[in-house]
Amino acid sequence: MRTFYLAIILFIIGYTAEAADNIKIFSQPEIPSQEVLDRLNLKMMWRAFSPMEGKRDGYHDIQISDNQVIAQTRSGTVIVFNSETGEVIWKSHFGKPYQVFFNFAFNDKFVFVVNENDLYALDRKNGNIAWQSSFGISISAPPSVDKHHLYLSGSNGRIYCYALPLFKKNGEFLGYEKSDFFNRITKKAITDVPDNDAEADAIAPAFGAGTSRSRGPQPKIIWEFQTRLILNYPLLVTDEIVSAVGVKGDLVALNKHSDLSHTTLEANQGYSADKPVIVPPSLYESIAYIGSMDACLHSFDLQSGKLLWRYTIGSTVHHRPFVTDNEIFITGERNGLVKLSRETGLSMWNINNGNRFTPSQEKSDRLIAANSKFLYTLDRSGRMVIIDRNNGAYLTTWDIHEFVFPVVNRTNDRLFLAANNGLLISFRDRDFVKPMLHVKKPFEKGSDLVATIDAPSPNDNLKKILETKIKEDEGVEKPLQEFLDELTTKYNIKFEINKKAFAAMMIDDADKKPVKASAADNIPFAVWLTGILDPLGITYQPVADTILLFPATNPMKDK
Repeated sequence: MRTFYLAIILFIIGYTAEAADNIKIFSQPEIPSQEVLDRLNLKMMWRAFSPMEGKRDGYHDIQISDNQVIAQTRSGTVIVFNSETGEVIWKSHFGKPYQVFFNFAFNDKFVFVVNENDLYALDRKNGNIAWQSSFGISISAPPSVDKHHLYLSGSNGRIYCYALPLFKKNGEFLGYEKSDFFNRITKKAITDVPDNDAEADAIAPAFGAGTSRSRGPQPKIIWEFQTRLILNYPLLVTDEIVSAVGVKGDLVALNKHSDLSHTTLEANQGYSADKPVIVPPSLYESIAYIGSMDACLHSFDLQSGKLLWRYTIGSTVHHRPFVTDNEIFITGERNGLVKLSRETGLSMWNINNGNRFTPSQEKSDRLIAANSKFLYTLDRSGRMVIIDRNNGAYLTTWDIHEFVFPVVNRTNDRLFLAANNGLLISFRDRDFVKPMLHVKKPFEKGSDLVATIDAPSPNDNLKKILETKIKEDEGVEKPLQEFLDELTTKYNIKFEINKKAFAAMMIDDADKKPVKASAADNIPFAVWLTGILDPLGITYQPVADTILLFPATNPMKDK
């Protein structure tokens, strides 16, 4: 019972800190005058109105992708705009009015919206409903998605992973993508279309609570995992990991790829902040940034399971961290906005606040947009405070309190103002014609685990052995380390398994992987060895007198 009440209290605190910022006040702000825009060096790119059902209605969520602005109203309408022109690409109304409780999620093909107890997948091109699922569990957080998977958090503390239906260009159902448990990298291979009706494999039957409202090809459950966490925040998803941060400050990271039905692999023993977490965490590649009531921001590597650094801000972190390629902007409840180095966690500002220097801009409560020169922030009264991005110095103030819905643009430098009468306006600094992305680095699989290192070239003896044509009989299956030891004795070659690289890929006991030597008839040793290691998802690099073994970034399909 105590746990239940704690969950309710923490949920209310979290809602007050983050979600309640989406003030439900109806207002009718005026379009900013040209004089104001000239003073701020801003250009209004476009303005648009989302359809509202009256003063009870308003915005529930607005998110920005690379080329679209996606908005959802409290009455349930989803509107998609071209982010540069404001043109309405489509709008769709479905489900029950005013039954929208969670923010939506999206990938490159679909927008995933929860209405009452139904999940809708809307085509990002035209807004058509690709499928609808009703589920018999109570979800406790917005859905999370990647290219081919859907992740749900249950009020029972369970995490559910589903394979999303795949479609041909003409909309025909194609099947589901396979995931490889051993290599933990998503394959492009697709299963055959199930013999049974695709609609019978709905989310609802997976939980034993079917409903006639489910329609279209349904997500297919891959695994589920019982945590001890209170799950109120969207799950963090990387190429290899799905991670949950509980409201008590605890964390669990799971391998998201599994061929084992209804099971998955826990990546580490978890990590816990000292106090509850009342705002959603942020993610950059495999690094989670978790703000806590312990007055700290925690930088945690989900792949290695290690705390990288902790920054003490001095009061409760009460807004979700704003992350760019090089920086993190974080707000303490009583301290204001702080700029940190993403790599080191060190403060990057030293601001003169009267008779003292501080690392925080005390006039700013939260960051909503940024370009390379300026930060557009809000104070507690709803006024915009514009500060210098380089040194944090206060520059000017703009009264925008009638634009009551705060739109936080974590994607690029465009500034958006919204009000619950449906008005949405896009601005840019006049010096920035093209959008400036906050995260510019491509997120390639294994990009930080490249299977090569800066090291001495192989010596002449090792080169000679690798080029030597050999003859070998087919062997029997044995552990990898035993196989390497035999090669060391026979060919006088040193082998070393880079356990750190395998651990970073969450592959334990690589030395115990079963391996079987193939027959060789007058082929180079290097070619023969590559043919044996590739199916294991392992590559190698000759260094001096040693062959180093790494996990392959693009492993072949297991035989």
